[in-house]
Amino acid sequence: MSHSSTAEGIEPCLVVVSAPTPKVRVLAFNRPEKRNALSQHLIQQFLDELLKASSEPEVRVIVVTGNETAFSAGADIKEIARMDGEGARRCRYLENLCHGMRSIKVPVIAAVEGMALGGGFEVALMCDMIFSSATAKFGFPEVNIGLIPGAGGTQRLTNAVGKFRAMKMILLGDHIRGDEASAFGLVASLSEPGTVLSHAIEVAARLSEQSSSAIALAKETISRADDLGRDDEFERSMYYFAFGTKDKVEGVSAFLEKRPPQWQ
Repeated sequence: MSHSSTAEGIEPCLVVVSAPTPKVRVLAFNRPEKRNALSQHLIQQFLDELLKASSEPEVRVIVVTGNETAFSAGADIKEIARMDGEGARRCRYLENLCHGMRSIKVPVIAAVEGMALGGGFEVALMCDMIFSSATAKFGFPEVNIGLIPGAGGTQRLTNAVGKFRAMKMILLGDHIRGDEASAFGLVASLSEPGTVLSHAIEVAARLSEQSSSAIALAKETISRADDLGRDDEFERSMYYFAFGTKDKVEGVSAFLEKRPPQWQ
């Protein structure tokens, strides 16, 4: 079961896929004829649904996926062909995507089958966890058209795999398989082809039962380290903040009383 997300006059580039629990929202890129290339229409629909889901109190985890052949092949090259440097700056090309993804407080999981290239790989790297099949393909081919990654890819990939692996992947424009990405620490979990989304939803359902306040604080602290580097003082401030939450009171009480916690 799924329904399209679109505004009048705009092609439906995204579908919201039904999940076993309302606590998990699944958003699937839906431009199969373009291998889910990231057009401005798709990006806007994605951000609209992402922000909508994160604002709904019952949604605790968001899963982002594509189809079995492509998570996303990257930016829409026909759109890029129409832009020069000033045009890209004027329309804030990919900037809104970066800010929108960073603003999401609930965990976001990327479920990757097939290719996640260029901007598609950057979307996966913006997520909090990447699940994939061993045969999925990750890469930044931008140098092949005279560009570089522009939605945080150079920074996030370097943080994840180190300078020299990032240099090799970005400067050569080569892709790596999901099993190699897993060995590099890019992929949190590998599944058999065709089962990645179902596995991601299972993990998301488990994650949705955790303390939402603790999860939000942990995500913010880890994201801070990813963006700015190690910051022990910020972690400690979040730790002390957690002491004052209702979930901390409930969690500790449940532990001492040997019962399951009832999160608010």
